[in-house]
Amino acid sequence: MKVIKVSVSLTVQRVITDRWHSTDSINPLDEESPDLKEIAADPSIYRQLFQSAGIHNKTMNVLHSLYSIGLFGLLLFLSACGSESPLPPPSPRQVPSTDHLLRARQNYESAHFDTAIQIALSGIKLDSTSVALHNILASSYAAQGRYALAIAALKTAVQIDTGFTTGFINLGGIHTKLGHLDLAGPYLRRALALDAENSPVRRRLGELYLATGQYAKASEELHRALRLLGDDATVHYFLGQSLAAEGRETEAIEAFQRATELDTGFLDAYYRLALLARKAGKPQIARTAMAKFRQLKTIADEDVEIGKQMQRMRAAILNVPEDPTHHFNLGLFFAKRAYFAEAENKFNRAVALSADKAVMLARIGKNLAMLEQPEVAIHYLEQAIERDSTYAPALFDAGHISGRLGRHAKAINYFRRLVDRKPGGVEGWYFLGLALVSSGNNTEAEQALLHAQKLDTSDAKMTAKISRLLKLVRNESQ
Repeated sequence: MKVIKVSVSLTVQRVITDRWHSTDSINPLDEESPDLKEIAADPSIYRQLFQSAGIHNKTMNVLHSLYSIGLFGLLLFLSACGSESPLPPPSPRQVPSTDHLLRARQNYESAHFDTAIQIALSGIKLDSTSVALHNILASSYAAQGRYALAIAALKTAVQIDTGFTTGFINLGGIHTKLGHLDLAGPYLRRALALDAENSPVRRRLGELYLATGQYAKASEELHRALRLLGDDATVHYFLGQSLAAEGRETEAIEAFQRATELDTGFLDAYYRLALLARKAGKPQIARTAMAKFRQLKTIADEDVEIGKQMQRMRAAILNVPEDPTHHFNLGLFFAKRAYFAEAENKFNRAVALSADKAVMLARIGKNLAMLEQPEVAIHYLEQAIERDSTYAPALFDAGHISGRLGRHAKAINYFRRLVDRKPGGVEGWYFLGLALVSSGNNTEAEQALLHAQKLDTSDAKMTAKISRLLKLVRNESQ
């Protein structure tokens, strides 16, 4: 990275550059997402993003990236492709209905299922009537394949709240997965009675009818699910299977094609499309689909464990296609392996499904920065800031990446907005000072660093960094 030279000595330039790349720099500003609310699909990411950013088609060394980017010591979210330290269980002083549920959900979304289970059980000991905690507990058990425990937790949840539609849906889904089709039906019909306009209920019923050979009913339910959820690759995929089983090959081919258009990394959809198109005498469609299938299959062929990981992520989407986290996880998996078009496709879907798009956009940007893709990362962060101009994590990360890229005017702007948003944040003032020093504005830099020094901080490293940079600024000003 080249530092812009505006009245800054070579020594100070070198120190400044080291500060921007410092491996102990962290983003301390992760905030919780607002409560979820229903949203309409809004795919807003530019299609040619990865190509125009000049990304080369090569595999990234992710471990190296974790150390070289230097701004993500803490991760609020991380996909199943990687790892992070589990969030600790709350202390006994905390309120179970909020703290336990929040931490259990965060650990579940980060694929730390054992920790999520531990926290949920602790919360249930304090509040045995929390339906949400029982549901998170069941989801965590199910993610580990511990279906008997998951079923028990869900049964408790629906006993507490007999109107808990999601609980009945999940019970029906697990029993369908296990082949207990006679048990799945009553739960799904109960969910349907509670909410006939629920897309997951209709989808689950479609899957049940597909499994029991009632193909016309399956197609009918899956069409209803599409009308409720909107264009969704997973529903089109199941619809293609039911239509094919009915003998409606042309419609089935169209359904599989739509599934692959909506989800460009859908391995099994390409395979089924290729076989059906070949059978129906459509060789060009068959060849194109099989070529894409083989391209994607090279990922699974690299390593058995990588192949299993890819299958698990796809299974998660097939199970709950409405969950944006599953799409994010698969997108990050593709990005780490330089399948950028497929990654962008999954990130788009994750954003479209997210209740708070700014949070998801910032999450994508953060993880792409970790993969040493700063140009693409900054795009997602800017999109996040456009949606929520006060979202502190996005402002921090955008400022830090801008500083690393030598775009100090932008970095200053982001950090000024950050300290307006969080005037008591030491890190914001420190990095504002760093950006000002980088642009040659030592006077304002000194003021920002003095302000940071006055703020209370228990971080000895940050205190030392502020003192060192302040000393350099004063020496340069003499």
